[in-house]
This record gives sequence, structure tokens and C-alpha cells, in this order.
Amino acid sequence: MKTTDIHWPTKHDVAVFLEFIELRTKIASFFPMMLGFFWTIYHYHELNLGNAILFFVAGTIFDMCVTAINNTMDYHKALDDTYRSDENVIGRENLNFKQMVKIVLGLFMTAFILSLILVWRTDLMLLVLGGIMYVIGISYTFGPFPISRTPFGEFFSSMTMGFGIFYTAVFVTRYPTLLSSQLSMERLVIQFDWLETLKLFIMALPEVILIANIMLANNTRDLDTDIKNERYTLVYYIGRSNALLMYQAFSILPWLFWIGFGITGILPRWSLVMLLAAIPHYFLVRRYTQYVGQKRAFPEATKAYTLFCSVYLLTLILAVIFR
Repeated sequence: MKTTDIHWPTKHDVAVFLEFIELRTKIASFFPMMLGFFWTIYHYHELNLGNAILFFVAGTIFDMCVTAINNTMDYHKALDDTYRSDENVIGRENLNFKQMVKIVLGLFMTAFILSLILVWRTDLMLLVLGGIMYVIGISYTFGPFPISRTPFGEFFSSMTMGFGIFYTAVFVTRYPTLLSSQLSMERLVIQFDWLETLKLFIMALPEVILIANIMLANNTRDLDTDIKNERYTLVYYIGRSNALLMYQAFSILPWLFWIGFGITGILPRWSLVMLLAAIPHYFLVRRYTQYVGQKRAFPEATKAYTLFCSVYLLTLILAVIFR
């Protein structure tokens, strides 16, 4: 084959692929990972860099895989012809459906192999943790009863990404004391530090709440399209007005946790200065409420999430540098 016969990816091909895996939404997995890594450095004064990098790559690829499955299944199960041909990236770009399935499988196998390597480098319990997240991630959009088509999408996605990813980011360094196992011919002994896990859950709660908010905002925007395609999300059952009230309440809670973190000394006391970021966050939430039901509302929700998480991450970075 001549070099000229090889089809090199064009800028358009790359742009379509990035839309297929929705790279812009990967902040929802990026921040929990980074927060977990820097919390490990700040709180435990250590970080297994090799395991952290391996988890970052595997987790990001799996997140891409889940999104790709979502777009593929939405196209395959679409009942609304307008959505199928004009809105879904596969139909709009006239992509080869079988080729998209191959990409999904390729992403899955890559993430799976990297995850097995990470299990080998840490502890067998990661296989259990990872298995749970894999099952939730895949069943979120795949199978006879996808989670994304039920009222439970916000709960499962926020718990998996907000807490599950954060916990695993800490686990890849702290597995000997956090959660470990000893396997012999006679018995399996599991050591589980439930008190430390509870503390990690509390530290991850702002992430859990805000990721639920992103999913809520996304489902609020897509409500009409979802109904046409028989996706009955939480917003369908509670209505847009109640979804808006829930979004506003969930936007306040992370800042209340932040005050608690600073007052109790979980984070440095100077972290309370970061409450100033609640002012621009308020205006982002306000703009979202003004645009709710419109497509331009969702970017405001994403900005609000990014702002809080950036403050959280910056605080941990500064705490590590100046402790």
C-alpha cells in the first residue's frame, strides 16, 4: 500500500471523535481524580505516582467508553427521527454504526487491560471496586433497562464519579491500610478502614452533589427530547420547576460543606477565604435559572461545577505547597 493510500485522520475526523466521546464532559471524572490525588498528598503525605498515572489513563479512557456507549445506544434506540438524524453525532455526521461499535469495544478493552495491570500493582479488592464501577458505567446506557432512562441516573452517576473515582484515586496509594485482602487456600481476610472511608465520603460529598447537579441540568435541558425517545429521567417525574429548585439547593450545599471543612480544620483555616468564589458561583447559578429549559443553560451549570472544583483543587495544591 502506498503512503498516499493511507487515510490519515483529518481535523474534522478528530473533532467528530472528540464529540463522539464528548471530551468536554470529562471534567466530571478529571476533578474527582485530581482531588483524590492531592488529598492523598495533603492528608497522608504520600502518592504512588505510577499507580496514579495508570489510574488516570484507565479512568479517562473508560469515561470516554461510557460516553461513546451512551451516544451509540441513544442512536440505536432513538424513536424520534429528528434526534436520530440531526442531533445525535452518529446520524448527523453519517458515521458507520459498526465502526462506532468497534471504537467502543477498543476503548473498553484498553481501559480493562490497564485496570487489570493496576489490580496486579495494588490489591485484589480493586477488582471488586472497579467491577462495581464498570457494571454501573456500562449499565448506565446499555442493557434492557439502562439507568440513564430511569429516575436514578443522577444518584448512580454522582456516587460512582463523585465518590467512587475520588475513593479509588486515594486507594491506589493507600490500599494497604484503606482496603486490602489476604488470600490463602483456607480463607480470605479483608481489612477495611470504615472510619477513614467515611471521612473520604464526607470529603467527596461536594463532588457528589455537584455531579448530580450536572446530570440534573443535562436532563432538564433534554426533557422534551427524552420523552420523545422514552427516556423517563428524574426531571420527567418531578417537573422542570422542581428540578430547578433542586438544582439551586444542590448549588448551596457544597459551600456549606466547605465552611464545615474550614471550621473543623479538615482543610486549613485560610481555606475559608475561598468562600469569595461563592459570589461568581451565585451568578452562574442565577444565569442557569434564567436560561433553564434552553440549550444555553447547560454551559452555565458546567461552569458552576468547574468553578467550585477548581477552588477545591487549588486549595489542596496550596495546602500541599505551604503546609
